[in-house]
Amino acid sequence: MNQKERTKVLICLAVLAGLFLLTSITRAAVTTTPFSENVPILMYHYIESPTATTSLPGLYLPTAVFANQLQELRRYHANPVFVSEIAASLRSEKKLPPYSMALTFDDGYQDFYTNAFPLLKKYKMKATLYIIINKLDKPGYLTKAELKELAESGLVEIGSHTFNHPDLRALKAKNAKFEIASSKIELEKRLGQLIPTFAYPFGYYAGEQLAIVKAIGYEAAVSVNPGSRHSTQDLFALKRIRPGSRGGSEFVKWLFSWYNSKY
Repeated sequence: MNQKERTKVLICLAVLAGLFLLTSITRAAVTTTPFSENVPILMYHYIESPTATTSLPGLYLPTAVFANQLQELRRYHANPVFVSEIAASLRSEKKLPPYSMALTFDDGYQDFYTNAFPLLKKYKMKATLYIIINKLDKPGYLTKAELKELAESGLVEIGSHTFNHPDLRALKAKNAKFEIASSKIELEKRLGQLIPTFAYPFGYYAGEQLAIVKAIGYEAAVSVNPGSRHSTQDLFALKRIRPGSRGGSEFVKWLFSWYNSKY
């Protein structure tokens, strides 16, 4: 073999080596890309008209508007799921049915039972309700009997929202652990069922609180970070979006735009 032929062989070997390396890198990128899907998680608080004295009118949604939103969800065949079902989908890397979405309610206000729950039954919609243990039986909040009825309805999944609803970031680790763990233990004892998911008070958390939630045994947690695309890396900081007072076609257009979101 002369010098010219040896040079051609070396060039071919170099090209093949480059192709092999590129293929390996591509395969590695594919296998390390986390599984993800778009599942809008809607966040609600009060289902009633704002009170005259409230400083947070944005947390209120009139019952009639909420009813219209559920009617539109049913009309356009949205598929309501519990937050735990989103977590299971991400863990198993099996996509939920098309147009799956979740309704979530924070704090456990009395109007969930009087205003929201009858509409959930009417439109056959699932919801996940995050409870502050120390607020049960207090004015404006659910009673223990109402909570048990909701948990046994098959339409409402109960989640934890801590014992007292503090800013977890301001607490020492042992106190944060108490807030996160005791609420789960108490709810499971009271209701006789697993409490699979958690909601951070005010949506505030840091890496330390996220690690506690995970270590205690929750399957997932929701934040107030905006977006609808969730991945296996987001299990303990799932994104949520606020529907506000949108109704009719405006609500439908807004919601369905999230199914194409990159965030």
